[in-house]
Amino acid sequence: MSKKNLETSIQEFKDGCFKLYEIKQADESFPTDYLHLITNKPFWFEERSISNSLKFQSESRDVNLTMKIRIPQEKQITSMNVLKIGKEYHKVFNAYHFKNDDGERLTDITLQKYENPVLESEQDG
Repeated sequence: MSKKNLETSIQEFKDGCFKLYEIKQADESFPTDYLHLITNKPFWFEERSISNSLKFQSESRDVNLTMKIRIPQEKQITSMNVLKIGKEYHKVFNAYHFKNDDGERLTDITLQKYENPVLESEQDG
């Protein structure tokens, strides 16, 4: 592959960035969920569109999808993660890990609204 082809095949992810949290449960009689920050490293993403059929399916199940993003592949991201984008929190509805036609390993993440997040620092005190 020539240098020019290599440069054009590498995707740029600059629509925004997020912080990655994991959903944990407090060790109590009636456990409550809280968010544990996995890393302070920002993850850069490219925003994608949510298909009309997926919007319709989610609405029929009372799921409020907020956005779909693409990042370099991160297999650690699952439905037990929450992303903080700006000041808003979004739960991972689906994470699809794949390799595109150029051989790049990518992850598409569909997000849903995550309301009333409790951060680990708030949960302890």
